[in-house]
Parts: sequence; C-alpha cells; structure tokens
Amino acid sequence: MGLYYLLQRVQRGDEEAVANIYLKFKPTIKKLSRNLSYEEAETDLIIAFLETIREIEIDKLHVKSDGVVINYIYTFLKNKSINLFKKNILQRTQTTQLDLDILVDDALIDVDSNIFIANLLISLPVLQREVLKKKFIQDFSYKEIAKLLGISRQAVNRAKNRGLMNLRKILNIKKEGENWKKRYSS
Repeated sequence: MGLYYLLQRVQRGDEEAVANIYLKFKPTIKKLSRNLSYEEAETDLIIAFLETIREIEIDKLHVKSDGVVINYIYTFLKNKSINLFKKNILQRTQTTQLDLDILVDDALIDVDSNIFIANLLISLPVLQREVLKKKFIQDFSYKEIAKLLGISRQAVNRAKNRGLMNLRKILNIKKEGENWKKRYSS
C-alpha cells in the first residue's frame, strides 16, 4: 500500500493508517532521536511526526508519489530534529550547573579548586564556556565539538582562543586585586 494512499486515509481519521506510516518511519525517528541524546527526544519527534502527517495538505504536493511523500516527511523530521537540538541541548548548556564529576579525579582536585574553576567558567560567554569545558574537561576533539554545537571547527578554535584570552584577563585582574590588597593592608 502506497504512502500517498495511507496519508489520504490518515486525513480521514484512520488510526490503522497512522500506525502503518509510523512503522515505516520508526527507524528514521529512532536514529534522529539517538543523535539528539536527551531522554524525551524520541517522544518529541514522534509527537511532531504524528501532528505533521495529520496536517499535511496532500493536495498541494506537486507529484502524488511515494518518493515525494517520503522526502517531505524525512525533510520535516530532519529539520524538526535540528530545532529540537537547538531548543533542548543548547538551552540546557546555558543553564547547566557545573558537574564536578566531569572534572578529572576528585582526589586530585579539591573542592576549592572546583569552585574556582566553576566561577571562572561562569564568567565566560556561553559558547566560550561550552567549548572550553568540552575541550579541556571532557577531552572532545575539535571535530566533535563542532558537530555537537553545530558550528565549524574554525569557530570552535576561535571560541577556544577567545575563552582562554578572557580567562587570562580575568586571572590577571584577580591577581592585581590580590596584590593591591596585600600592598595596602600591611
């Protein structure tokens, strides 16, 4: 049974047709949700998929063939997964607290150092903070970071360099502040 015909049945409220179309796109939905790597990703994609197949204006498709329907739905799922990535992953990185378990070995770094590092990272812009955490704490490659953040490797390198430069400035300001206190408190 063709997808175009199944879509027509979906438009008329046939739940069996909805299930048949879902089964055809289930592997694609699973693959895209694994790439998103957050718990509700598959559910979010399924909901968006079900809403879309019910709302597709099949009369407006240029060619009434299965290939057109497959391309339309696949393109929709791909774009939806990109939107979900931006919404759930990038927003989560802005509000994530520093996870001390990510940092090397707790035996090597004491709590004061963890707090100091967390305060330094929080003072950076979001992109620079994420790039530095992924590069130096989580040991990701430039290519992996670029893929995760949806930017080029050159942009990752620039963000890393700017982040390090900003950290140097922050550390120099703190160091100068401590010297000033020592100088005038004696």
